[in-house]
Amino acid sequence: MKSIKSLKGIKSIKIKIWAAILSVTILVILCIWISQVILLEEFYLAQKKKDIQSTTQEILRMISSQTSTEDFTEQLKTIAAQNNYCIQISDISGNSMINAVPEGSANILMDENFVRRPILERLLNSNQTYYLEEGLRSSFGTKFYVGAAYHIDRENEYVVMVAATLAPVKEAVSTIRQQLIGITLFLILIATIVAFLMARSLTQPILKISNAAKAIAKGQLDTRVSVKSKDEIGQLADNFNIMAKEISKATTLQRELVANVSHDIRTPLTMIKGYAETIKDLTGDNKEKREKQLDIIIEESNRLNVLVNDILDLSKLQAGQLTLEYSSFDLSKTLRDIMKRYDLLVSNENFSFHLDVPESCVVYADEVKIQQVIYNIVNNATNHTGEDKQVFVSLDDYPDRAVVRVQDTGVGIKPEDLPLIWDRYYKPYKKNDRKGMGTGLGLSIVKAILNAHQLQFGVHSVLGQGSTFWFEVKKKSS
Repeated sequence: MKSIKSLKGIKSIKIKIWAAILSVTILVILCIWISQVILLEEFYLAQKKKDIQSTTQEILRMISSQTSTEDFTEQLKTIAAQNNYCIQISDISGNSMINAVPEGSANILMDENFVRRPILERLLNSNQTYYLEEGLRSSFGTKFYVGAAYHIDRENEYVVMVAATLAPVKEAVSTIRQQLIGITLFLILIATIVAFLMARSLTQPILKISNAAKAIAKGQLDTRVSVKSKDEIGQLADNFNIMAKEISKATTLQRELVANVSHDIRTPLTMIKGYAETIKDLTGDNKEKREKQLDIIIEESNRLNVLVNDILDLSKLQAGQLTLEYSSFDLSKTLRDIMKRYDLLVSNENFSFHLDVPESCVVYADEVKIQQVIYNIVNNATNHTGEDKQVFVSLDDYPDRAVVRVQDTGVGIKPEDLPLIWDRYYKPYKKNDRKGMGTGLGLSIVKAILNAHQLQFGVHSVLGQGSTFWFEVKKKSS
C-alpha cells in the first residue's frame, strides 16, 4: 500500500512539471496573441500617428531654416520616398506650393473635395497649430492618416500636410491568427514532450533513491544508488550513498560493540558470581583465601563500574548535555598528579612511565574533562604498549597553547584504521592486549570532549614502532 502511495507521489511530480512547463508555454503564447493579434492594430496606428506628427514638426523646422527652395524640395522628396508619405506645402488659401510624392504613387493630397479642403478647414477652425485626421478616405478608396500643421513666419503663412496610407492591418492580423493557431498547437505538443522527458529524467533517479531507502529500511545495508547525473539529484544520490555507507559502518561497529561490551560484562560477572559462590561454599572460614577472593570481586566490580561510566559519559556527550566549566589551571601539575596514580602498575606490572613536562604551564579549559581526556589516552597507551611496557608522556609549552603527547611502543595502527580509532564503536579487540583494557569507548569520549572545547587533536603511528596521541589545550587570551 505504501509503495502505491509513493508511486502516486512520483507521478504527481511529472504532472507538476508538465503543468509548469505548459503554463509557461501558454503564457508565452498568450503574450504573442495579445501583442500580435489583439493589440497589433492599436500599436500600428499609434506608431503611425507618432511618426506623422514627428515628420510634420521636422518639416516646419526645415521651413524656418531653409535657404534654397530647390534643396528644400529635394529634402522633402527624400523624406517622402523613405517613409512612403505624400507631402504638400500650401498657402493659407490652399494653393499648392510644393509637392513631394514617392515615385509611382498617387498624390492623395491633390484630392480637393475629400482630403485637402476638409483638412485645411478643420485645421484653421480648430485654432491649433497641429491637426490629425484619422482614417480618412479619398476618392482613391484607401484609408489615410493626414497630419496638418499651420506655420506663420514674418512674411508668409504656410500649411504643411503629411499623408500616410494605412496598411491593411486587419488582413495581416487574420493571417497572423491562422499562423498562431498552428504555432500554438505545435508549442503545446513540444511542451508536453519536453515536460515528459524532463519529468522522467527527474523522477527515475528519485524513484531509485526511494527504492534504495526502502531496501535499507529492510536491512539491506549494502544497497547503493547508481545515478550519474551531475546536478542536485546526483549530489543527493552521492549523499545518500555516503549515508548508507555510514549506516552500514555504524551498524557493523554497533554489533561489534555489543559483542565486546557483552564479553567485558560477562567476564567480570562470571568471576564475581564464581568467587562469591566459592566464598559461600568453600572458603568462608579461610580468612586469607576469602580476602584474596573478595579483592578479585572488588576489582571486577570496578571494571564493571568503569564500563558503565564510559557508556553514560559518551551518551551525555553525544546528547549535547555536556556543560564545560572553564577555568585556569596548571596542566603540568595535573599531569604529574595523574601519573602518580599509575604507580600501582609500576610496582605490580613492571610498567615504566616517562614524564617530561615544564615546571608550570597554565591553560584555560574544563580541568575535570581534560583530566578525563588524559586518563583515557594514557589508559589506551598502557593497553597497547609493547612488551617493554613503556609509556612516554610529554607537554610542550607554546605562547598560545600547550600540546600533550602520549607515546606507546606497541605494534602501531594500520593506516586504514587510523580514521576509525575515534569512532564510538571501534575496538580492535586483540587477545595479546593487556588484560582489562577498555571497551573501545575511551577515544570516542576523548574526541567528544576535545570537539566540545574546539581543540585540535590527532595521532601519529608507525607499524612496529608504536603510536603517539596528541591534543592541544589553549591558553586564556589576555
